[in-house]
Parts: sequence; structure tokens; C-alpha cells
Amino acid sequence: MKVTGILLLIALALMSFSGNARADVTGRKAVCTNKLSGCPRIYNPVCGTNGITYTNECELCMENKKRQIPVLIKKDGRC
Repeated sequence: MKVTGILLLIALALMSFSGNARADVTGRKAVCTNKLSGCPRIYNPVCGTNGITYTNECELCMENKKRQIPVLIKKDGRC
């Protein structure tokens, strides 16, 4: 009974640590869904990890195609 309790506590501790494994990730990657060279004029702002607000995810994605190091989406909405 004690061994089972200890194993359950260890499993719980390991599960709680695994939930924080992505805590250092500062953003998510912009998904390019438009195959053409332009973006829709829909205002749905996203904040890039560079501190710039982009009109929408497509605009950030198009900027990333021009860059060596891509900018991630820090959060939805303005910076």
C-alpha cells in the first residue's frame, strides 16, 4: 500500500513537471494558408515576438517569407 502511494506521488510529480516543458516558448508559428502573393484585408491583429502589431496572421506570415529568422505570434490582438 505504501509503495503504491509513493509511486502515485512520483507519477503526479512527473506529470506536473511535464506540463511546464513548453513554458520557455514565447510564441506560436504563423500559419500561411494563402497560396497567392497577397493577404485578405481582414483586421484580426496579432502581436509578433518582435513587438510589432501585424494586421493579421497572413501579413506576419508574408513578412516571415522575407526574413532569415521568422517572427512568432506572441499573442492575438495588438501589442
